[in-house]
Amino acid sequence: MNFNEVLVEIMGKKWGHYKPGGRSQPVPCVYCGRMTPRIKAVPVRRHYGIGDLRNIPGLDRRRVFLPHMKEYACISCAKHRKLI
Repeated sequence: MNFNEVLVEIMGKKWGHYKPGGRSQPVPCVYCGRMTPRIKAVPVRRHYGIGDLRNIPGLDRRRVFLPHMKEYACISCAKHRKLI
């Protein structure tokens, strides 16, 4: 047995990146719409709802819930926007 076969027996084939059972599911990029595997995509949190909180008097930002959505960006868009 060579070194790689021993490593596969010890650590398993997947090494924690993929779920057992095949490919990871593709997700669309937020910026360009390209379909990218989920493990390669960069997660982006986008806030929506209230506009500028500084214009509301007597409001504590730490107590306000700002809704957000978890979306994904492809590698090229994330590099272009300096997310990674």
